[in-house]
Amino acid sequence: MATIIYCTNSGSAKKYAELLSEKTGLPCVDIKKRSTVSADEEIIFIGWIMAGVLQGLKEIREDFASIKAVCGVGMMKSEKAAEETKEKNGITEPYFFLTGDFDINKLTGMYKMMMGMMLRMMKGKLKEEEKGEEMLKLLENGIKGFDENELEAVIEFLA
Repeated sequence: MATIIYCTNSGSAKKYAELLSEKTGLPCVDIKKRSTVSADEEIIFIGWIMAGVLQGLKEIREDFASIKAVCGVGMMKSEKAAEETKEKNGITEPYFFLTGDFDINKLTGMYKMMMGMMLRMMKGKLKEEEKGEEMLKLLENGIKGFDENELEAVIEFLA
């Protein structure tokens, strides 16, 4: 049997993990409680992406011998972004990109501070770009990207 472990900041990775658990019957554990899972357990990891880095994957690799699949949750779904994430994180396992929600107000700690600073720095530059104004509004007002249908490929893989 496998265990789903997730790393979340604003909640989308947790929602995907809990939904995947519900649909597959596999247990679901927050990365903060990963010590309750045997190191020999096969892991399905769901983490959030920040600047191309899949948060929590390093810890999962250190603590578990077998990773069955990796899911990255990010704002903008594209083949290019998925490939860049795989490459940047050294992902050789089956990889699934899931679109998440983004709400700067749900971020915590340093991530909220960093994103706020980045947003302030990007304002002038984004306004000059063709679709920059649209992107700026999305970042400021939030993005609703969570789609439970995106789990179908993961469920099919696990079947």
